[in-house]
Amino acid sequence: MRGLEGQRLRGFSTGEKVYGYKTQPVGELKLNKKGQAKYEGMAHKINPEEADIVRRIYKEFIDGKSLRQIITGLNKDKIPTKRGYTGGWNISTVSRILKNEKYTGLWIWRKSKNVRDPLTGKKKIILRPEKEQLSTFREDLIIIDKQTWDKAQKRWQTILYSYPIRKSKKDNQIKQKSYVHSNPIHLLAGLLKCHCCGGAIVLLSGKGSGYYGCYNARRKTCNNTLMVSRKRVEQAIILELRDKILTAANLEYVYKNLEKIVSKELNEVPELMKKKESQYDKIMLEIQNYLNYIKVGNFSKAVSEALKEAESKSEGLDQEIKSLEFQKQNTFKSPPKEWINHRLENLHETLQKNTVSSALALKDLLGDVRLEPVSDKESDFYYLLKDGEKKFKPYYVAHTKIQTLALLDEQHKGSNWSQWRRGRDLNPRCSLLTTQRFSKPPP
Repeated sequence: MRGLEGQRLRGFSTGEKVYGYKTQPVGELKLNKKGQAKYEGMAHKINPEEADIVRRIYKEFIDGKSLRQIITGLNKDKIPTKRGYTGGWNISTVSRILKNEKYTGLWIWRKSKNVRDPLTGKKKIILRPEKEQLSTFREDLIIIDKQTWDKAQKRWQTILYSYPIRKSKKDNQIKQKSYVHSNPIHLLAGLLKCHCCGGAIVLLSGKGSGYYGCYNARRKTCNNTLMVSRKRVEQAIILELRDKILTAANLEYVYKNLEKIVSKELNEVPELMKKKESQYDKIMLEIQNYLNYIKVGNFSKAVSEALKEAESKSEGLDQEIKSLEFQKQNTFKSPPKEWINHRLENLHETLQKNTVSSALALKDLLGDVRLEPVSDKESDFYYLLKDGEKKFKPYYVAHTKIQTLALLDEQHKGSNWSQWRRGRDLNPRCSLLTTQRFSKPPP
Protein backbone atom coordinates (compact mmCIF):
# COMPACT_ATOMS: atom_id res chain seq x y z
CA MET A 1 0.00 0.00 0.00
CA ARG A 2 1.33 3.43 -0.97
CA GLY A 3 1.22 6.82 0.73
CA LEU A 4 1.11 7.69 4.42
CA GLU A 5 -1.12 4.73 5.25
CA GLY A 6 1.38 2.35 3.69
CA GLN A 7 4.21 3.94 5.68
CA ARG A 8 2.19 3.56 8.88
CA LEU A 9 1.38 -0.11 8.19
CA ARG A 10 5.08 -0.79 7.59
CA GLY A 11 5.88 0.72 11.01
CA PHE A 12 7.35 3.98 9.73
CA SER A 13 6.71 7.52 10.95
CA THR A 14 4.18 9.67 9.12
CA GLY A 15 5.63 12.96 10.32
CA GLU A 16 4.60 13.06 14.01
CA LYS A 17 6.83 15.02 16.36
CA VAL A 18 6.19 13.67 19.85
CA TYR A 19 8.17 14.74 22.91
CA GLY A 20 10.11 11.76 24.25
CA TYR A 21 10.78 10.21 20.84
CA LYS A 22 13.15 10.75 17.92
CA THR A 23 13.14 9.44 14.34
CA GLN A 24 15.91 7.46 12.68
CA PRO A 25 16.30 6.37 9.04
CA VAL A 26 15.41 2.72 8.38
CA GLY A 27 16.04 0.49 5.34
CA GLU A 28 18.23 0.81 2.30
CA LEU A 29 19.40 4.11 0.88
CA LYS A 30 17.94 4.39 -2.63
CA LEU A 31 17.48 7.03 -5.30
CA ASN A 32 13.90 8.16 -5.84
CA LYS A 33 12.34 9.33 -9.12
CA LYS A 34 13.86 12.78 -8.67
CA GLY A 35 17.34 11.34 -8.19
CA GLN A 36 17.42 12.12 -4.46
CA ALA A 37 19.00 9.62 -2.05
CA LYS A 38 16.41 8.60 0.54
CA TYR A 39 15.88 5.77 2.97
CA GLU A 40 12.79 3.54 2.93
CA GLY A 41 11.35 5.41 5.86
CA MET A 42 11.83 6.98 9.29
CA ALA A 43 11.07 5.00 12.46
CA HIS A 44 10.37 6.33 15.95
CA LYS A 45 12.81 5.51 18.74
CA ILE A 46 12.76 6.52 22.42
CA ASN A 47 14.84 9.60 23.23
CA PRO A 48 16.31 8.73 26.69
CA GLU A 49 16.77 12.34 27.85
CA GLU A 50 13.26 13.43 26.88
CA ALA A 51 11.76 10.18 28.20
CA ASP A 52 13.16 11.00 31.67
CA ILE A 53 11.42 14.39 31.52
CA VAL A 54 8.12 12.71 30.55
CA ARG A 55 8.40 10.35 33.54
CA ARG A 56 9.20 13.32 35.77
CA ILE A 57 6.09 15.19 34.60
CA TYR A 58 3.86 12.17 35.26
CA LYS A 59 5.39 11.55 38.70
CA GLU A 60 5.00 15.17 39.83
CA PHE A 61 1.43 15.29 38.51
CA ILE A 62 0.46 12.08 40.34
CA ASP A 63 2.13 13.37 43.53
CA GLY A 64 -0.29 16.30 43.53
CA LYS A 65 1.62 19.14 41.91
CA SER A 66 -0.39 21.57 39.83
CA LEU A 67 0.37 22.14 36.14
CA ARG A 68 1.71 25.60 36.97
CA GLN A 69 4.14 24.16 39.55
CA ILE A 70 5.35 21.52 37.07
CA ILE A 71 5.92 24.19 34.41
CA THR A 72 7.78 26.43 36.84
CA GLY A 73 10.13 23.59 37.77
CA LEU A 74 10.87 22.69 34.14
CA ASN A 75 11.58 26.29 33.16
CA LYS A 76 13.69 26.83 36.29
CA ASP A 77 15.85 23.83 35.36
CA LYS A 78 16.14 25.28 31.81
CA ILE A 79 14.83 22.14 30.13
CA PRO A 80 14.17 22.84 26.42
CA THR A 81 10.91 22.00 24.70
CA LYS A 82 10.65 19.85 21.57
CA ARG A 83 10.70 22.86 19.24
CA GLY A 84 12.99 24.95 21.46
CA TYR A 85 10.55 27.81 22.08
CA THR A 86 12.06 30.82 23.87
CA GLY A 87 8.99 31.11 26.08
CA GLY A 88 9.66 27.67 27.54
CA TRP A 89 7.01 25.28 28.79
CA ASN A 90 3.32 26.17 29.12
CA ILE A 91 0.12 24.54 30.39
CA SER A 92 -1.07 23.29 27.00
CA THR A 93 2.23 21.49 26.32
CA VAL A 94 2.28 19.69 29.69
CA SER A 95 -1.43 18.80 29.49
CA ARG A 96 -0.93 17.26 26.02
CA ILE A 97 1.90 15.12 27.38
CA LEU A 98 -0.26 13.96 30.29
CA LYS A 99 -3.10 13.00 27.91
CA ASN A 100 -1.00 11.41 25.14
CA GLU A 101 -1.62 7.65 25.07
CA LYS A 102 1.38 7.12 22.78
CA TYR A 103 3.57 6.94 25.90
CA THR A 104 1.80 3.66 26.81
CA GLY A 105 2.67 2.16 23.42
CA LEU A 106 -0.71 2.76 21.74
CA TRP A 107 -0.29 4.73 18.50
CA ILE A 108 -3.55 5.69 16.80
CA TRP A 109 -3.45 7.16 13.31
CA ARG A 110 -6.35 8.89 11.49
CA LYS A 111 -8.01 9.75 14.79
CA SER A 112 -9.52 12.99 13.47
CA LYS A 113 -10.00 14.89 10.22
CA ASN A 114 -10.49 18.48 9.07
CA VAL A 115 -13.92 19.38 7.72
CA ARG A 116 -15.00 22.73 6.31
CA ASP A 117 -18.19 24.17 7.77
CA PRO A 118 -20.53 24.91 4.82
CA LEU A 119 -22.15 27.85 6.66
CA THR A 120 -19.09 29.72 7.92
CA GLY A 121 -16.45 28.34 5.54
CA LYS A 122 -14.10 27.68 8.47
CA LYS A 123 -12.30 24.39 9.02
CA LYS A 124 -12.93 22.40 12.17
CA ILE A 125 -11.54 19.15 13.56
CA ILE A 126 -13.92 16.24 14.11
CA LEU A 127 -13.23 12.72 15.41
CA ARG A 128 -13.36 9.82 12.99
CA PRO A 129 -15.35 6.64 13.75
CA GLU A 130 -13.32 3.88 15.42
CA LYS A 131 -13.57 1.65 12.32
CA GLU A 132 -11.72 4.32 10.28
CA GLN A 133 -8.92 4.67 12.83
CA LEU A 134 -5.69 2.72 12.48
CA SER A 135 -4.19 1.71 15.84
CA THR A 136 -0.95 -0.15 16.48
CA PHE A 137 0.68 -1.23 19.75
CA ARG A 138 4.43 -0.63 19.97
CA GLU A 139 5.96 -2.32 23.00
CA ASP A 140 9.37 -0.89 22.14
CA LEU A 141 8.00 2.67 22.47
CA ILE A 142 6.52 2.36 25.99
CA ILE A 143 7.69 5.16 28.31
CA ILE A 144 4.83 5.17 30.85
CA ASP A 145 3.51 1.92 32.29
CA LYS A 146 -0.22 1.18 32.54
CA GLN A 147 -0.40 1.74 36.30
CA THR A 148 1.17 5.21 36.09
CA TRP A 149 -1.12 6.11 33.16
CA ASP A 150 -4.24 5.09 35.11
CA LYS A 151 -3.15 7.17 38.13
CA ALA A 152 -2.60 10.22 35.94
CA GLN A 153 -6.01 9.86 34.27
CA LYS A 154 -7.64 9.47 37.69
CA ARG A 155 -6.02 12.74 38.78
CA TRP A 156 -7.33 14.38 35.59
CA GLN A 157 -10.86 13.42 36.61
CA THR A 158 -10.42 15.16 39.97
CA ILE A 159 -9.30 18.44 38.36
CA LEU A 160 -11.79 18.29 35.48
CA TYR A 161 -13.53 21.66 34.95
CA SER A 162 -11.42 23.31 37.68
CA TYR A 163 -9.82 25.46 34.96
CA PRO A 164 -11.87 28.15 33.18
CA ILE A 165 -14.18 26.71 30.51
CA ARG A 166 -14.41 28.42 27.13
CA LYS A 167 -17.74 29.97 26.28
CA SER A 168 -17.91 27.91 23.09
CA LYS A 169 -17.52 24.68 25.09
CA LYS A 170 -19.84 25.59 27.95
CA ASP A 171 -22.79 23.29 28.44
CA ASN A 172 -25.74 23.44 30.79
CA GLN A 173 -24.63 20.14 32.32
CA ILE A 174 -21.02 21.27 32.90
CA LYS A 175 -20.38 23.12 36.15
CA GLN A 176 -17.23 25.11 36.81
CA LYS A 177 -15.31 23.73 39.79
CA SER A 178 -13.21 25.70 42.21
CA TYR A 179 -9.45 25.49 41.78
CA VAL A 180 -9.24 24.49 45.46
CA HIS A 181 -10.77 21.06 44.66
CA SER A 182 -7.72 20.04 42.65
CA ASN A 183 -5.01 22.08 44.41
CA PRO A 184 -6.01 22.51 48.08
CA ILE A 185 -3.87 24.87 50.14
CA HIS A 186 -5.08 23.40 53.46
CA LEU A 187 -5.78 19.84 54.58
CA LEU A 188 -9.59 20.23 54.53
CA ALA A 189 -9.92 22.86 51.82
CA GLY A 190 -12.80 21.98 49.47
CA LEU A 191 -14.13 19.22 51.77
CA LEU A 192 -16.23 21.21 54.23
CA LYS A 193 -19.94 21.75 53.53
CA CYS A 194 -22.62 23.61 55.46
CA HIS A 195 -25.26 21.28 56.93
CA CYS A 196 -27.92 24.00 56.70
CA CYS A 197 -27.68 25.08 53.06
CA GLY A 198 -25.26 22.59 51.51
CA GLY A 199 -22.92 25.39 50.46
CA ALA A 200 -19.15 25.52 50.85
CA ILE A 201 -17.45 26.21 54.17
CA VAL A 202 -14.48 28.47 53.38
CA LEU A 203 -11.94 30.61 55.20
CA LEU A 204 -13.71 33.88 55.99
CA SER A 205 -11.25 35.29 58.51
CA GLY A 206 -7.48 35.45 58.55
CA LYS A 207 -6.94 35.76 62.30
CA GLY A 208 -4.38 33.27 63.58
CA SER A 209 -4.65 30.09 61.48
CA GLY A 210 -7.90 31.35 59.94
CA TYR A 211 -11.59 30.72 60.61
CA TYR A 212 -14.00 28.63 58.58
CA GLY A 213 -17.53 29.84 57.95
CA CYS A 214 -20.42 29.36 55.54
CA TYR A 215 -19.83 31.27 52.31
CA ASN A 216 -23.56 31.61 51.66
CA ALA A 217 -23.98 33.23 55.07
CA ARG A 218 -21.51 35.91 54.00
CA ARG A 219 -23.73 36.45 50.94
CA LYS A 220 -26.83 36.70 53.23
CA THR A 221 -28.44 33.55 51.77
CA CYS A 222 -27.89 31.28 54.82
CA ASN A 223 -28.53 31.76 58.53
CA ASN A 224 -25.44 29.84 59.68
CA THR A 225 -23.11 32.59 60.91
CA LEU A 226 -21.03 30.36 63.19
CA MET A 227 -17.26 30.34 62.63
CA VAL A 228 -14.64 27.85 63.76
CA SER A 229 -10.85 27.84 63.85
CA ARG A 230 -9.22 25.99 60.97
CA LYS A 231 -6.60 24.56 63.31
CA ARG A 232 -9.28 23.14 65.61
CA VAL A 233 -11.20 21.45 62.78
CA GLU A 234 -8.05 19.83 61.39
CA GLN A 235 -6.89 18.62 64.83
CA ALA A 236 -10.30 17.16 65.76
CA ILE A 237 -10.80 15.26 62.49
CA ILE A 238 -7.20 14.00 62.25
CA LEU A 239 -7.31 12.87 65.88
CA GLU A 240 -10.51 10.95 65.20
CA LEU A 241 -8.95 9.50 62.05
CA ARG A 242 -5.93 8.34 64.02
CA ASP A 243 -8.03 6.82 66.84
CA LYS A 244 -10.60 5.03 64.64
CA ILE A 245 -8.83 3.98 61.43
CA LEU A 246 -5.08 4.70 61.44
CA THR A 247 -4.42 2.79 64.64
CA ALA A 248 -1.17 0.98 65.31
CA ALA A 249 -2.98 -2.39 65.26
CA ASN A 250 -4.65 -1.70 61.89
CA LEU A 251 -1.44 -0.49 60.25
CA GLU A 252 0.53 -3.42 61.66
CA TYR A 253 -2.10 -5.78 60.19
CA VAL A 254 -1.79 -4.11 56.77
CA TYR A 255 2.02 -4.23 56.82
CA LYS A 256 2.06 -7.92 57.85
CA ASN A 257 -0.34 -8.90 55.06
CA LEU A 258 1.64 -6.83 52.55
CA GLU A 259 4.81 -8.62 53.63
CA LYS A 260 3.11 -12.00 53.06
CA ILE A 261 1.92 -10.99 49.57
CA VAL A 262 5.38 -9.72 48.60
CA SER A 263 7.15 -12.83 49.92
CA LYS A 264 4.68 -15.02 48.02
CA GLU A 265 5.45 -13.18 44.78
CA LEU A 266 9.19 -13.38 45.45
CA ASN A 267 9.01 -17.17 45.73
CA GLU A 268 8.79 -17.22 41.93
CA VAL A 269 11.88 -15.02 41.51
CA PRO A 270 14.55 -17.80 41.70
CA GLU A 271 12.90 -19.86 38.94
CA LEU A 272 12.41 -16.76 36.82
CA MET A 273 16.06 -15.80 37.32
CA LYS A 274 17.20 -19.25 36.18
CA LYS A 275 15.03 -18.95 33.09
CA LYS A 276 16.37 -15.47 32.24
CA GLU A 277 19.97 -16.51 32.86
CA SER A 278 19.52 -19.50 30.55
CA GLN A 279 18.11 -17.24 27.81
CA TYR A 280 20.98 -14.80 28.38
CA ASP A 281 23.60 -17.56 27.97
CA LYS A 282 21.98 -18.69 24.71
CA ILE A 283 21.96 -15.14 23.34
CA MET A 284 25.61 -14.61 24.28
CA LEU A 285 26.52 -17.88 22.55
CA GLU A 286 24.61 -16.70 19.47
CA ILE A 287 26.50 -13.38 19.50
CA GLN A 288 29.81 -15.24 19.75
CA ASN A 289 28.87 -17.39 16.76
CA TYR A 290 28.07 -14.27 14.73
CA LEU A 291 31.44 -12.76 15.66
CA ASN A 292 33.29 -15.95 14.67
CA TYR A 293 31.39 -15.97 11.38
CA ILE A 294 32.45 -12.36 10.71
CA LYS A 295 36.09 -13.09 11.63
CA VAL A 296 36.28 -15.70 8.87
CA GLY A 297 35.35 -12.94 6.40
CA ASN A 298 31.69 -13.71 5.83
CA PHE A 299 30.00 -10.37 6.41
CA SER A 300 26.63 -9.24 5.05
CA LYS A 301 23.84 -6.86 5.92
CA ALA A 302 21.63 -9.71 7.20
CA VAL A 303 24.36 -10.81 9.62
CA SER A 304 24.82 -7.22 10.82
CA GLU A 305 21.09 -6.82 11.52
CA ALA A 306 20.91 -10.21 13.27
CA LEU A 307 23.90 -9.25 15.44
CA LYS A 308 22.27 -5.95 16.41
CA GLU A 309 19.03 -7.71 17.30
CA ALA A 310 20.89 -10.28 19.43
CA GLU A 311 22.83 -7.55 21.25
CA SER A 312 19.57 -5.67 21.94
CA LYS A 313 18.01 -8.83 23.42
CA SER A 314 21.09 -9.46 25.58
CA GLU A 315 20.93 -5.91 27.00
CA GLY A 316 17.24 -6.33 27.85
CA LEU A 317 17.82 -9.69 29.55
CA ASP A 318 20.76 -8.26 31.48
CA GLN A 319 18.57 -5.44 32.85
CA GLU A 320 15.82 -7.92 33.81
CA ILE A 321 18.30 -10.15 35.66
CA LYS A 322 19.70 -7.15 37.58
CA SER A 323 16.15 -6.07 38.47
CA LEU A 324 15.30 -9.55 39.79
CA GLU A 325 18.52 -9.62 41.85
CA PHE A 326 17.63 -6.23 43.34
CA GLN A 327 14.14 -7.48 44.27
CA LYS A 328 15.63 -10.56 45.89
CA GLN A 329 18.09 -8.56 47.98
CA ASN A 330 15.65 -5.77 48.93
CA THR A 331 12.53 -7.61 50.05
CA PHE A 332 9.82 -5.70 51.90
CA LYS A 333 9.87 -6.07 55.70
CA SER A 334 7.13 -4.91 58.03
CA PRO A 335 8.33 -1.94 60.16
CA PRO A 336 8.46 -2.34 63.96
CA LYS A 337 5.52 -1.24 66.08
CA GLU A 338 7.58 1.54 67.69
CA TRP A 339 8.17 3.11 64.25
CA ILE A 340 4.43 3.01 63.49
CA ASN A 341 3.55 4.61 66.85
CA HIS A 342 6.10 7.38 66.29
CA ARG A 343 4.64 8.16 62.85
CA LEU A 344 1.09 8.24 64.21
CA GLU A 345 2.06 10.59 67.03
CA ASN A 346 3.32 13.09 64.44
CA LEU A 347 0.51 12.44 61.94
CA HIS A 348 -0.58 16.08 61.73
CA GLU A 349 2.97 17.31 61.11
CA THR A 350 3.52 14.57 58.50
CA LEU A 351 0.35 15.56 56.61
CA GLN A 352 1.40 19.22 56.64
CA LYS A 353 4.68 18.43 54.83
CA ASN A 354 2.87 17.70 51.55
CA THR A 355 -0.44 19.49 51.90
CA VAL A 356 -1.78 18.84 48.40
CA SER A 357 -1.20 15.06 48.38
CA SER A 358 -2.45 14.73 51.97
CA ALA A 359 -5.57 16.78 51.27
CA LEU A 360 -6.42 14.71 48.17
CA ALA A 361 -5.94 11.49 50.19
CA LEU A 362 -8.23 12.80 52.95
CA LYS A 363 -10.79 13.72 50.29
CA ASP A 364 -10.92 10.12 49.05
CA LEU A 365 -11.11 8.79 52.61
CA LEU A 366 -13.56 11.20 54.25
CA GLY A 367 -15.62 12.51 51.34
CA ASP A 368 -17.56 15.68 52.13
CA VAL A 369 -17.38 16.82 55.77
CA ARG A 370 -20.69 18.44 56.71
CA LEU A 371 -20.56 20.92 59.60
CA GLU A 372 -23.82 21.19 61.56
CA PRO A 373 -24.06 24.26 63.82
CA VAL A 374 -25.38 23.88 67.40
CA SER A 375 -26.54 27.41 68.13
CA ASP A 376 -28.91 27.09 71.11
CA LYS A 377 -28.86 25.35 74.48
CA GLU A 378 -31.93 23.19 73.76
CA SER A 379 -30.26 21.38 70.84
CA ASP A 380 -26.96 20.94 72.72
CA PHE A 381 -26.77 17.14 72.89
CA TYR A 382 -23.22 17.10 74.24
CA TYR A 383 -24.05 19.70 76.89
CA LEU A 384 -26.80 17.47 78.35
CA LEU A 385 -24.31 14.69 79.00
CA LYS A 386 -22.05 16.98 81.06
CA ASP A 387 -22.32 17.36 84.82
CA GLY A 388 -22.50 20.80 86.38
CA GLU A 389 -23.56 24.16 85.02
CA LYS A 390 -21.48 25.79 82.33
CA LYS A 391 -22.11 28.77 80.13
CA PHE A 392 -23.24 27.54 76.71
CA LYS A 393 -21.21 28.49 73.65
CA PRO A 394 -22.20 27.59 70.04
CA TYR A 395 -20.14 24.91 68.32
CA TYR A 396 -20.08 22.70 65.23
CA VAL A 397 -20.76 18.98 64.85
CA ALA A 398 -18.81 17.42 61.96
CA HIS A 399 -20.41 14.55 60.02
CA THR A 400 -17.94 12.34 58.12
CA LYS A 401 -17.85 8.81 56.74
CA ILE A 402 -16.03 7.77 59.88
CA GLN A 403 -18.16 9.21 62.66
CA THR A 404 -20.05 12.26 63.89
CA LEU A 405 -17.92 14.31 66.29
CA ALA A 406 -18.26 17.62 68.08
CA LEU A 407 -15.66 20.31 67.46
CA LEU A 408 -15.31 21.29 71.11
CA ASP A 409 -12.44 22.66 73.13
CA GLU A 410 -11.42 20.85 76.31
CA GLN A 411 -11.36 23.95 78.52
CA HIS A 412 -13.91 26.25 76.95
CA LYS A 413 -16.92 24.86 75.11
CA GLY A 414 -17.62 26.65 71.86
CA SER A 415 -16.34 27.28 68.36
CA ASN A 416 -17.02 30.93 67.67
CA TRP A 417 -13.91 32.60 69.12
CA SER A 418 -13.41 34.86 66.12
CA GLN A 419 -16.28 37.16 67.19
CA TRP A 420 -14.75 37.72 70.64
CA ARG A 421 -11.34 38.51 69.19
CA ARG A 422 -12.66 40.90 66.55
CA GLY A 423 -14.54 42.78 69.25
CA ARG A 424 -11.46 43.02 71.46
CA ASP A 425 -9.20 44.12 68.61
CA LEU A 426 -11.28 47.27 68.21
CA ASN A 427 -10.25 48.41 71.73
CA PRO A 428 -6.47 48.98 72.04
CA ARG A 429 -6.70 48.89 75.85
CA CYS A 430 -7.78 45.28 75.77
CA SER A 431 -5.06 44.00 73.41
CA LEU A 432 -3.06 42.28 76.18
CA LEU A 433 -6.20 40.91 77.84
CA THR A 434 -7.41 39.60 74.47
CA THR A 435 -4.23 37.61 73.89
CA GLN A 436 -4.39 36.01 77.33
CA ARG A 437 -8.07 35.18 77.00
CA PHE A 438 -7.62 33.71 73.52
CA SER A 439 -4.77 31.44 74.52
CA LYS A 440 -6.21 30.48 77.94
CA PRO A 441 -9.97 30.90 77.97
CA PRO A 442 -11.66 31.05 81.41
CA PRO A 443 -13.38 27.90 82.74
